[in-house]
Parts: sequence; structure tokens; C-alpha cells
Amino acid sequence: MTPRTDLITASRVDLALILLPAITWLQASCMLAASGVPVEVAARVMALPLERRMIDALRFRTIAP
Repeated sequence: MTPRTDLITASRVDLALILLPAITWLQASCMLAASGVPVEVAARVMALPLERRMIDALRFRTIAP
């Protein structure tokens, strides 16, 4: 995959995935659509959140002290 260049879209997707336990998939999908995330991107990350690009997965790792 190509390196991520659109950090704004990535941040919007991150927020939707973080909120997903508290909101429905429909609400998350509507939020992504309203914020301009392409439909194919929203569908992919909503269906397969663990299949995100490696750089995104690394951002969520915590560093042990």
C-alpha cells in the first residue's frame, strides 16, 4: 500500500472507530459521510477495522515506561 498522505481523513476515521463502541455503525457511517470521507474508505474501515494500514496501527500502540 502507498504511504498515507491524508492525515485529516485518517483522523476522522480514527475518531469514528474510537466512538464505535458508543454509537451505532449507521451513526459512524453518517459522521464519516458528513465529514467528506470517501464512501469506499468508510465502508472498508467500518467492515475491516483491523486491516488498516500499518502506520495507523502503530499510532495506537502505547509505549511502556
